[in-house]
Amino acid sequence: MSRRLCALTGLSIIEGPVTMYRVSMAKHGRGPLNPMERPANPVVDRRDWNRFDTPGLTIYGADQRATAFTESLAYKAPSARGYAALAEEARFLGIGLDELLADLRSAGMPVDGMEPDWRLDREIYRLDFPARPWVDLTHPDTVVAIKASGIAAADRMSLADLTGDDRALTTAVAQWIRAQRLDGGTQPAGLRYPSKFGFSEGDYCYAGFIAKPNSGCGCTGSEFSVTDPDLAEAVKRTGVHVS
Repeated sequence: MSRRLCALTGLSIIEGPVTMYRVSMAKHGRGPLNPMERPANPVVDRRDWNRFDTPGLTIYGADQRATAFTESLAYKAPSARGYAALAEEARFLGIGLDELLADLRSAGMPVDGMEPDWRLDREIYRLDFPARPWVDLTHPDTVVAIKASGIAAADRMSLADLTGDDRALTTAVAQWIRAQRLDGGTQPAGLRYPSKFGFSEGDYCYAGFIAKPNSGCGCTGSEFSVTDPDLAEAVKRTGVHVS
């Protein structure tokens, strides 16, 4: 993908085809390209919104399958202290974390995780977007442009603010970016940002803006098993057991 600076907005733009993976329900009325529509009413409480939801439709994905699984399990992840205790116990027993979690759950211990219905109700989808402009949220040029906009009144605007858990701030930033008209005459396709569970080059997350359900990209889904190696990697990252 190529990078450039938008002459109108100051945002850092990356352009090119994007392929991402998304874990989503696979049933009538809800799917990978049919997320919950968010209202435009400014007084709506956004605390239950996803991090970069905007009025309208916003979908999420990741460059790598393992990261897509990780993001889907993230809301169930234990605290850092709880994760450390689980990891220490697994090391003591000489087994993997996923094996320990499975053993604890089968023994009836209260280890948070996903029941089989979570996996059986979902597929992992490959979404193929045509070449469009995406905003690199964590690039210094983008941070400067967001500061200059005045849209987010953080004391010190930093990456911690832009990728944090303050939904009033992160959704307002995403909404402002979605509304921008870029120097090429188009609007942004969405945001690119790193996972909060760790980042390596070529392993970004995305929040994509779509105009209407089931549009904007090619979409291919497939089932996944409990032994999927990318799912096992996500279990290791999050400490969330999947049955």
